[in-house]
Amino acid sequence: MKSESLHALVIDQHSGELPPEMADLLEAYLASHPAAREESARILKALQLTSETVARYPDCVRAFIHEEINPVREARRRWSPPMWMQAAAVVALSALTAAGGFYAGSARSGAAAASTVMASAVPVMPRKDSPWARYRMALDPLGGGMQVVRVDLTEKEARP
Repeated sequence: MKSESLHALVIDQHSGELPPEMADLLEAYLASHPAAREESARILKALQLTSETVARYPDCVRAFIHEEINPVREARRRWSPPMWMQAAAVVALSALTAAGGFYAGSARSGAAAASTVMASAVPVMPRKDSPWARYRMALDPLGGGMQVVRVDLTEKEARP
């Protein structure tokens, strides 16, 4: 048994807080281990000396009085913002997020318009007879994004 466990058990037994079956087990352990018995005797002697000293000099012991917690003092220690401040913070964060999304989206649509001009300026390469299919990037007419288009199919569709 560790010395810390022995100390705790002896103090609990002295205070009367140890259950009877645990007290019996502690007594059996102390009876079979002489070093633990000596340590237990030292702990009990220290507890007895402490209680005698407190009884003889009560002015030297600081008495702890349990005061009721003052709600005003407690409120000063922990500050939390009022509900209206929390709601204003949520609204401000939502507005900033929406504005950022709007500006990011409007800047992207301007880039899509510029890419339309660039895509129309790219010359179409002449068709080469090859067993491999060829692809190119083209603007999606529905969504404004880019898509990969097979070159052979676009030329066939362009023919009457």
